[in-house]
Amino acid sequence: MVGAALAAATAPAWADDRVAIAPPTGSTAEADAADDAGKPSDAPLPSCLDQSIKDELGRTLRPRGVQKREFAKRGHVELIARGGLYAGDLTSSSWIGGGALAYWFTEDLGLELGFDLTPIALDLDSPLAQFFGDDRFEKGMGYLPMANLMWSPIHAKLKVGDSIVHSDFIFFVGGGRLIHDSVQGATFDAGVAIELLTTRVLTIRLDARNVMAVQEAVAQTRFTNNLVASFGLALWIPTPL
Repeated sequence: MVGAALAAATAPAWADDRVAIAPPTGSTAEADAADDAGKPSDAPLPSCLDQSIKDELGRTLRPRGVQKREFAKRGHVELIARGGLYAGDLTSSSWIGGGALAYWFTEDLGLELGFDLTPIALDLDSPLAQFFGDDRFEKGMGYLPMANLMWSPIHAKLKVGDSIVHSDFIFFVGGGRLIHDSVQGATFDAGVAIELLTTRVLTIRLDARNVMAVQEAVAQTRFTNNLVASFGLALWIPTPL
């Protein structure tokens, strides 16, 4: 009895440590498995939830994309009749009228051949003629044949009243000749137009351009910038789709 008690009292300390670091029992492994089960899953969301999200987005978002043109210009001829105001730089302002024939190679690129006429006069010539006894400026009709390259990069929709009207913004540049005794050399022009595509047969066109030429009047010769604003109606042949 005494020997057994002494043996127990003198047992090495490492024996207790070996008991303290014993492997986990079955209950601890089950707890770890339960913790893993409580973590969020990496699996994809249920298909029913995906469909609900798609339905909700479909009611709030609208698809955006390129819309089909309602008016196709490519390969069509445009016959234009126009008239407006000619504001002379060195000469007096007057009316201008004429027309043009245009052909569209693509939806954005076209060629226009135009012919206009306007009276070329100088309002100051009458007082000068009375003072000097003769006319200092030969007034007459000016003829303006021009060729222009057209570029239409912008297609827009305008609200007119309760309806939406499709339109094209057109930039153009070209050259020709203003035929009159006061004009020297070639004539150039550049401008912008807006075409309202009201129907498939007849459209409305508004032009603003600068007609540039070397001009002489009352012993003065200089490069002039003559402003032209016109309103026109265009007939399309054949009828665009």
